[in-house]
Amino acid sequence: MIEVLVACAVISIGVASTLKIFGASGRTVVRSERTEVAVERAQAELDKMSTIPYDRLALTMLPSSSSDPKDPGTRVEGTSLRIRPDLTEGFVLTVPDGSTAAVDPTPKDFTVGLNGAAITGHVYRYVTWRNENCPFALCDGTQNTKRLTVAISLDAESTGERRSPLWFSTVVADPNAAPPGAQAPPGGGPGSGDPVTAESFFLFDTPCGQSSRQQPSADHSTHDTASVGGSAADDSTCENPDSTKQPDLMGAPAPPGDDTTPVYKYSTDLSGGYDGGLTMLHRGTSCASSYSSTDASNDQAVSKWTVHAWSTQAFNQPFTLRGLVTASLFTTVVGGVQAGGRVCATVIDRQTTSGVPTDRVLGTGIYDLSSWPTDVRRLTFSFNLSQEETVPAGDRLVLALQLRGESGADISILYDHPLFPSLLEVATTTPL
Repeated sequence: MIEVLVACAVISIGVASTLKIFGASGRTVVRSERTEVAVERAQAELDKMSTIPYDRLALTMLPSSSSDPKDPGTRVEGTSLRIRPDLTEGFVLTVPDGSTAAVDPTPKDFTVGLNGAAITGHVYRYVTWRNENCPFALCDGTQNTKRLTVAISLDAESTGERRSPLWFSTVVADPNAAPPGAQAPPGGGPGSGDPVTAESFFLFDTPCGQSSRQQPSADHSTHDTASVGGSAADDSTCENPDSTKQPDLMGAPAPPGDDTTPVYKYSTDLSGGYDGGLTMLHRGTSCASSYSSTDASNDQAVSKWTVHAWSTQAFNQPFTLRGLVTASLFTTVVGGVQAGGRVCATVIDRQTTSGVPTDRVLGTGIYDLSSWPTDVRRLTFSFNLSQEETVPAGDRLVLALQLRGESGADISILYDHPLFPSLLEVATTTPL
């Protein structure tokens, strides 16, 4: 009898522990389901808000604040929203003449499921101004882009527990904004002394042996823009009589046209899913601004598909780079895969004598992004030269871009198009 009683006691303890585990597991499943519902509701709301015309992305009224720590209103601070402990952004409350604000910040109720299994909560919507951290006319003022934020507040669970709100956001840019790279007002740059402005060099699909940009008219294979060899005939220079061995041109003004202007492919000799522009293969473990002429068509080495160069016309006067250099590129990953990217941007002072270039590297910047855009986006990054540099009259300024081998996939860069005005911008005290 004693043994039976002991056995029953042991079994009871085991059953109780098992039931406790099942109960905890069930609560975890329920909590996970509620989180999934919140994520889906937030994404649906962000997708809906993203379809609203940019001019109408504004709040119809000031959102309500709250002292309840479980209420999203705790982040509302007057006319601003607390994005994180060290950052607040002002609400978008005004629209241009002729437009009406389209985002109502009043909480919206939602229900997912039926009867006792229903999950209920509230959706809060906010629109704030972002001050992008980039120089000069690329991002002048403090209202550069808009952040769309959605907070999901789930009603209390059956246990009475209330969770903190779940927050989600995305950033949208004005599609009708002026192309980046317009001249900044004098004195807008760093340093002191002579007024500093921004000189913009738009990237063109024209060999730099031409005196000016030529309108693109057809798809073509990749240009051999950065090769070096044992003779002038092997070097990619603007003076090379073979236009297929010249860097592409960069300069002003911005490419003309509108949204009906055709988008051409500049790398038809490479396969892969991309909308247009130049395809770059990820090769090399260090920043390169050129490649051996013997490897120009070697797709397993640093080649014309890895490094691409653009050159200005020869300067008629000395051109001083004050220190800050910015590359603004419209780009996407090839094939739509999820992958990181690493791009090197090198600026060079080039002097050419009897067709042979003498290059002086002024500076190199490296841009790393853990998730390269899977659709065409503008990426802008800046770096500083170690000191002020001057390109003498008669020399050319050259930009070389390379996609490093550490990248997870190949990318394409769109340029020389009114919707995709990729450019190089430098701070200068001697605008052209």
